Amino acid sequence: MKISRKVSEGILGEGAFDVLAKAKMLEASGVKVIHLEIGEPDFDTPEHIRKAACDAIMRGETHYTPSAGIQPLREAIAEYVGEYYGVKVDWSKQVAVGTGAKQTIFAALCSIVEEGDEVICPDPGYPPYADGVRFSGGRPVFVRLRPEDEFRMTPEAVNEAVTSRTRAVIINSPHNPCGSMLTREQVRGICEVAQDHDLWIISDEIYRGIQFDDFEHVSPMEFAPERVILIDGFSKRYAMTGWRLGYSVAPAEITKNIIKVLNVTTSCPVAFTQWAAITALRGPQDFVKWVAKRFKERRDIALAELDKSEVLRYVKPTGAFYVFVDVSPALRKLGLDSKGFMEWFMEKRNVAVLHGSSMGPSGEGWIRISFGNSDENVREGCRRLVEEVDRVVKS
Repeated sequence: MKISRKVSEGILGEGAFDVLAKAKMLEASGVKVIHLEIGEPDFDTPEHIRKAACDAIMRGETHYTPSAGIQPLREAIAEYVGEYYGVKVDWSKQVAVGTGAKQTIFAALCSIVEEGDEVICPDPGYPPYADGVRFSGGRPVFVRLRPEDEFRMTPEAVNEAVTSRTRAVIINSPHNPCGSMLTREQVRGICEVAQDHDLWIISDEIYRGIQFDDFEHVSPMEFAPERVILIDGFSKRYAMTGWRLGYSVAPAEITKNIIKVLNVTTSCPVAFTQWAAITALRGPQDFVKWVAKRFKERRDIALAELDKSEVLRYVKPTGAFYVFVDVSPALRKLGLDSKGFMEWFMEKRNVAVLHGSSMGPSGEGWIRISFGNSDENVREGCRRLVEEVDRVVKS
């Protein structure tokens, strides 16, 4: 019997969860694994948010909700986004709540991409971008992020990638997997390219607020809100990865389509998590500031260990909680690609990292290290990496 090639060949999936599964299997055999592969804060969701969810369950908020989310949450998102970006947001026409930011990315791509359309994607970049484009019948066009550009997508590179079939450009700042952030001039320049060629801009800002060294977060909402599909959520800033709640803010004609996709895929988000999300947005924001502070400390721990290597190379991350590390000298000595290195290193030193090739063609030769784990685990995992890579290259 036939199966769908669109899924079996077109969708590659997110490699971090495959690595997590391998690590869990190793742990099941009694081995302690240091997890530096998954993009997840190890902090617990703040107590006041958890309590809001419990209270919602106890008062019976356990039923279907509208597909776009409950009105109080959509109002809270519109208020929050409007205040942060200085724009007017109509909750009833522009806000859609999904089961995680990943679902809203998928719904947004399904809403704008037709057969044969092209969408410009960062490379390396978050795998669901390209997968969502392919599933929608389009073709991802990769713009390579170069170490010499500090892994930032430049307006010049975007402009060179535009053709008559280009429908949209995806930007992600702070960036997964490289930890880079776009400058104000770069964001403005990409918006100008989008305006010149009548493109949508999908701006994934899930890591907003997790930035270091006084680096400024700049959004295309500041320059071209009428063509921006903003993607955000609660997973990273509020340590709510398991709650699966994200949202989009977009022009009304796009939001209408996004809601249709959400309707036929999950009906609606979980009811009681939506009430907790209101508390997250309208409650105290001290936790968000604390998270950014702790991730900067962990970044510095990771870099201090990596700097002890005579071989490893990286670009200092200014946001998110990842550092992208060049391990190509070790790959040449071992005769492995980055996926093979990931497997070899996990089995040899019981540390799980993410192979760069899972993040796009230009990721080959690199690995992503998440410093979302404890200080001790980040330090020890990076120490083992330095020890093994330097030993292999020098042998």
